[in-house]
Amino acid sequence: MIATMGRLVIRWRARGRRAFLALLLPLMLWLAPGFNHLAIHAFVWFLPLPTGEAVLAPEEGVERILIVAPHPDDETLALGGTIAQYVREGHSVVVVFLTNGDANVAAKRLLTLNPFHRASDYRLLGERRQKEAVAALSVLGVPQLRTVFLGYPDRGLMALWSGHWTQQTPYRSPYTKASGTSFYPNSYNPGAVYCGEDLLADLTEIISHFRPTMVFLPHPADTHPDHQAGFRFGSAALAEGELLEPPEVRLYPVHAQDWPAPRRLAPELPLDPPDGDEGWQRVLLPEEVVERKLRAIKCYSSQWWTCARFLLSFVRQNELFFPQGFWPCAPGSS
Repeated sequence: MIATMGRLVIRWRARGRRAFLALLLPLMLWLAPGFNHLAIHAFVWFLPLPTGEAVLAPEEGVERILIVAPHPDDETLALGGTIAQYVREGHSVVVVFLTNGDANVAAKRLLTLNPFHRASDYRLLGERRQKEAVAALSVLGVPQLRTVFLGYPDRGLMALWSGHWTQQTPYRSPYTKASGTSFYPNSYNPGAVYCGEDLLADLTEIISHFRPTMVFLPHPADTHPDHQAGFRFGSAALAEGELLEPPEVRLYPVHAQDWPAPRRLAPELPLDPPDGDEGWQRVLLPEEVVERKLRAIKCYSSQWWTCARFLLSFVRQNELFFPQGFWPCAPGSS
């Protein structure tokens, strides 16, 4: 009996040491100077950070397509194949990212092996997401100079629309601990404050300069609040932009309950609408374009490691859009 108790005590002590080391390792990595910087940029350290410069001069004689994406990866998931086809046909494509996707908690924890919150980690994650976006869009044929990073708060766009509209009431991100875009060296407007009027002003300026003939916005019924806000800001900017003719507007889905289905790679299957077929347009994709879209999605490695099955669900025979006319949307309304 005494020998058995002794063995149990030894086992408990060994387990206790292992548990202590398991808790100590994340803390040591969290405190190690520069470790998180290296970890967060793993596998993309060789990619340069986008410069922030953008060519928004409109080209004549071609379609000018503007894509408003709440986060880096939305543009590739929802319309990566459509982008590739527009570029192949010689049309001009500009992608505007409202946020840098810097509030992805799962990706941050996986890359740093650390469960603790630290603002610098999320800011570095935002830089990584920018690199991934440029890499994905280059696969689709869009050059860096046709990408624009606004740098507004991930998971905070609806707060800008509904409660933090003016510069006197800025929003502070609980992730990056920032209340403006200045900490990103390549933001479109480095002096912008996290507020609705600044985001709207930036989008309106871009639309007025580029003069798009076609605009893709998030669908207003998307279940992600950032996407709902992206639709509102985008449509409000269209109403305020200086345009001689209203562009054609199409809405794209990314998030919906139990959609897409099945959650796996199935390029042989169609992508069905999340709420029935009525009103939706299906854009069929050639096999080569589907393969290119898959390569572009894989560029989002920080997302790939945490939700690959969801990303792969968008690699299908077609992409979906809901056609909309041109309409005004009053800032600050619901």
